[in-house]
Amino acid sequence: MLIGHRYEHTPDGDLRIRSHNHVLGGMVLMFLAIGFGIPAAALTAGMKAGSLVNTLLAGLAMLLPPAMSLLALWSLAPRETLTVSWRNNVVERRRRMLLGLREQVEQFALGRPVALELRVRKDARPAIGTLWMILPDGREHCLSPGNFALLPGRASTERWLGEVAGYLQVAVTRVERDAAGADARPVAPLPAWRRRAAAFNAVHAPPPRVVRKASTPNAPKATDPNDRIGLLARAVVALFGLFLAVLELSQALAVGTALFTGRLRVSGFRTGSHSYLWDERPMAFSVHTLFGVIEVLVVGYIAWQCLRISATGVIKPPK
Repeated sequence: MLIGHRYEHTPDGDLRIRSHNHVLGGMVLMFLAIGFGIPAAALTAGMKAGSLVNTLLAGLAMLLPPAMSLLALWSLAPRETLTVSWRNNVVERRRRMLLGLREQVEQFALGRPVALELRVRKDARPAIGTLWMILPDGREHCLSPGNFALLPGRASTERWLGEVAGYLQVAVTRVERDAAGADARPVAPLPAWRRRAAAFNAVHAPPPRVVRKASTPNAPKATDPNDRIGLLARAVVALFGLFLAVLELSQALAVGTALFTGRLRVSGFRTGSHSYLWDERPMAFSVHTLFGVIEVLVVGYIAWQCLRISATGVIKPPK
C-alpha cells in the first residue's frame, strides 16, 4: 500500500500507529531531480541583454529551483509514528524526513483527556479533519498525522479514529466550524471489537499519575503549527520575495520610462518584443501601460508579503 497506516499494540500496552505516504516521497524525489536538473543555460538567457536588473533576475531564478527542492527535502516527512502510552503517561509524534536526513520528535503528557474533537471546516472541499485531544485544564494537542489527510467517512480515517478513541477510552466528537461558530455532533459509535479492546486495555493498563489542575476559562490554547515556518522556509520565501521585487523593479522602470518617453516595449515568450508609441497607437499604448501598472501593484504586494513572512516567520499576522 502506497498510503496507509500500520497499527501496533506493544506488549507494554502502548498503541503505536505508523503512517506512511510513499507517493509524497516519490514527489519529493521528482521535485528534487527537476530542481537540480533544469539546464543553467535556459535560466541565464536573460544575462545576454547586459542589463544589471536582468542579470540579477536571472541569478535569482537560478537559485530558486534548487532552494525549493532542498526545502521540500528538508521539511516534508513521508513517514510519521504516533505512540500513545498509558504506562509512561506520554504521547509522542515522530516525523521522519526523506532519506532519514532529519527526524522531528514531539512529546507531551497524556494526562486524562476529557474529549477528542475531529474539527472540520464546513466550507472546505474536500472536508479534511484534524483530531485534537483536550485535557481537563483546557490545553489542546493535535494528534493528526502530517503526511495523511483525515477525510471523514473513509474507512481508513474511521479505523484510525477508532484505534485512538478505543485506546484513550474517549468518544470522538465531530466539530464543524465556520465563521459564525462551531456545531458539534458525535461520530458513529465504535464497533464491538474495538469496545472489547478498549475494555481490555482499561484492565491491564495502570492509570497514569497526573496532577489535577483547576480548570480556568483562560487556559492556554495550543497554537496552530501552520502559523509559523522554519528558518529554511523563511530563507526560500525571502529568495522568492527578492525575485519578485527585482521583477517588479524591472517592470516599474519600463512603465516609468514609457510615461516619460511615450514608448513602451512589451516582451512575451511567444509573441516576442513589441514597441508601442503614443504618437502612433495611443489606445494600445494606454492599455498596455495600465496593465503594466496593475502588474507592478500586484507583484509588489506579493513580494512585500513574502518579505514580511521571511522576516517574522508568521504566515498569518496577529489581528
